[in-house]
Amino acid sequence: MMQFFFEAPWIPGIIGAVITGALFFAWIQSGVSAFGKAAIGAVVVTIGLILINVLVKTDKEELSELMQSLARDLQGNRFDEVRKKIHPDATMELRNLQSRIEGVEFQTVLIKKIHGIEVVGTREPKSANVRMNVIVEGRQGGSSGTVPRWVRIFLEQSKSEGAKGDLSKGEWRIVDYEHRDPQYEMLNQQGRDRLDSMYRR
Repeated sequence: MMQFFFEAPWIPGIIGAVITGALFFAWIQSGVSAFGKAAIGAVVVTIGLILINVLVKTDKEELSELMQSLARDLQGNRFDEVRKKIHPDATMELRNLQSRIEGVEFQTVLIKKIHGIEVVGTREPKSANVRMNVIVEGRQGGSSGTVPRWVRIFLEQSKSEGAKGDLSKGEWRIVDYEHRDPQYEMLNQQGRDRLDSMYRR
């Protein structure tokens, strides 16, 4: 509940506005000064909560921003920046994908929808996965094309800065990935199992 509260600044704003309005109305109707003071206090508390909401970033907000940053870096063909988002202990499958995409000239990398962000664990290192639909348009060699895919990105949050300074404390890095046909999120469990069997490593 608190996670959702911090991800939605409109919640404390609406609640605070309702309480403040009610207190001001009570003050005007009754003339009791305590209601007026309480209304002013409610305004101060509401502003404070909104500021905290804006300044505090939850894991889900950080992960969403990281995915958007990854899409922008790929679209801009900034592969040095993409490498910085890869975990030192990334799987061989992800390393192979990294090598392949660096041979592609991307025109468009668009996140159509983030279906879900799941964070596992409360202590470092935390892990997470992000499910989303993407559209990628690019050119390699003499051929070009547009590919829509469902993608799940697996990430891990660094426990501490590495010996070589390759990880900053608390930063998320990509460990692995999987992809399916773009309609995967809409399928029932039987349909997902069928597709999973086709892509099983």
